[in-house]
Amino acid sequence: MATSASNHSSELTDAPWSPITLPSYPFLGKINEDPAAHLAGEMSVVHNVIIRSLNAIWHNATLVSAKDTPAFVSYALLVLTAIHSHHNTEDKLMFPAFSGAGINMEENIEQHKAFHDGMEAFEKYLEQVKRRELLYDAVKTRELLKAFADPLVHHLHEEISTITPEIMQRADRNVLDQFVKDLEAHLKEEGGLTTSIPFILTAHKTQDAPLWPPLPPVLKWLTKNVFSRVNASYWKFAPFTQSGEPRVYEP
Repeated sequence: MATSASNHSSELTDAPWSPITLPSYPFLGKINEDPAAHLAGEMSVVHNVIIRSLNAIWHNATLVSAKDTPAFVSYALLVLTAIHSHHNTEDKLMFPAFSGAGINMEENIEQHKAFHDGMEAFEKYLEQVKRRELLYDAVKTRELLKAFADPLVHHLHEEISTITPEIMQRADRNVLDQFVKDLEAHLKEEGGLTTSIPFILTAHKTQDAPLWPPLPPVLKWLTKNVFSRVNASYWKFAPFTQSGEPRVYEP
């Protein structure tokens, strides 16, 4: 029975879009110690958070009750906000830093454009449902989701091969260190104690990388026990519980 339950959980979190197989080199969740060694591992875990949250939207789209639809739509919009934030950070910080260091980021930049319009269409639809200008439609939700998620997930997989340790080592260590400092400062500015941090913790498979995200233990505790209560209705649609167990939405 345990094996069956485990397989069922994997179907929910790892399909229809497959997560990235984490790199085989050591990954400790401490990118500041060796950016070249850890960047691709860090990015793989972040990308899997996105992929598994998309899978959660896909599965729950046809299950959500009328009562829970507003919360489901809000969760889906929060996922899109996280994707926007991730790619804006790359466009603003990562791509310029690495391109300036002689590392080719052009394909990544072009791939960002491939899913932009589809993601915008999905976001517009969700906002209309949220404002009650449109009735929620599970079939349309899946169609719009798939239209941008297919090229997005392709990009999320492909990008990892452009930031391997071997490639990152071509950059000067000062460039990598500065990127990490800029990234940490940028993430602190974004905040998100009641939104982005609970979202990350409930979309991350802890068995993949137990030390990730590298947050202070007290912040993790506060997020799980205090901050996550603010938008508690959202997290019933997440791939995992606050404790890291696979979650199955129950109307």
